[in-house]
Amino acid sequence: MSEADTVPAVRASRGAIVAAVCISLLIALLWIVEVSTLSSLGDSDAAGNGMAEAFAGFEIILLWVLLVVLLVVAGINGAMPWPAAAAAMILLPASGFAAITALGLLADHNTPPYLWPIATPALVPPLVVAFAFWTLVPQPRGAIPAPVAAGLVWGVTLLLCVSMWPMADIRGRAEQHEAAVQAKQAADFANMAPDAPLWQWTPFLQTRNDMRVDEVLQRIGKLDRRQSDAEIMLDRGDFPLRYLGYMELDPTPAICDKARGLLRRQVQPLVLKVANSKPYTDIADTVAGALSAMQWLAGHNCSCSAEAQAWETMANGYRDTNFDVVELRQLHE
Repeated sequence: MSEADTVPAVRASRGAIVAAVCISLLIALLWIVEVSTLSSLGDSDAAGNGMAEAFAGFEIILLWVLLVVLLVVAGINGAMPWPAAAAAMILLPASGFAAITALGLLADHNTPPYLWPIATPALVPPLVVAFAFWTLVPQPRGAIPAPVAAGLVWGVTLLLCVSMWPMADIRGRAEQHEAAVQAKQAADFANMAPDAPLWQWTPFLQTRNDMRVDEVLQRIGKLDRRQSDAEIMLDRGDFPLRYLGYMELDPTPAICDKARGLLRRQVQPLVLKVANSKPYTDIADTVAGALSAMQWLAGHNCSCSAEAQAWETMANGYRDTNFDVVELRQLHE
């Protein structure tokens, strides 16, 4: 058996164990905050997202500093094999860099690779803490051989670091595809006939480019046939309710009745058979669009109290609702 396979039966001092426990508790608290912040990036407006990214970066840096301190305490007071110490010196900073890379990818978790990059900042800290206590406490060292413990912790850490390369490549390809889609959409938009029917304009609203959305809405506002086309689309169900109040439509009784009808038809398929079986995020965007339409209708003396109550009841069947549910309640009350 080689020297790397055996670890002396060193028993760390009580003070070292207490220090390691205190540092680990700080790591655990910060780790919970970090994972929560990273998983919710991109859910706010531009200013809120920028602030959340700054906080996440600070949390990652502070968390990795604490991990370094913990490993130093374990290395000085415990029994850490030199190959594992060498791996830690290389892979812990590398994993910190990978976590910062994951932060950049998670800033837009609606684009591939979605939330997968969170694996590195989420898994490395628990692995490092576990290895530190394996180093400090004789019982785990007796139960788990050094090659297994070190190989598992630092092997997984290496894989998590390396995984950032394909994920970054996936993001790059997704961005290239999105750029190509945007370019085609821009060309199609430029070639649109000024008097094209409303349903040929509304697909251009399905973009994350706010400037493009504003431009589309301006063109729709100049469309002479928009009122009659809107009634047709409300009847057949393909009108984007989110933009009901942004198309310079006259709030006529026909628009009111047809919009209310569409609201009633759209809410029915969203009602869950089993309460709380799905997260609210699955329908949050749809609810926000319906709420926007109802607020515009209510503001033009078109009562939609029954529809608002139906949407609120449906939304409350999902887990972790947001403030839109409160606004729906206010509408029908």
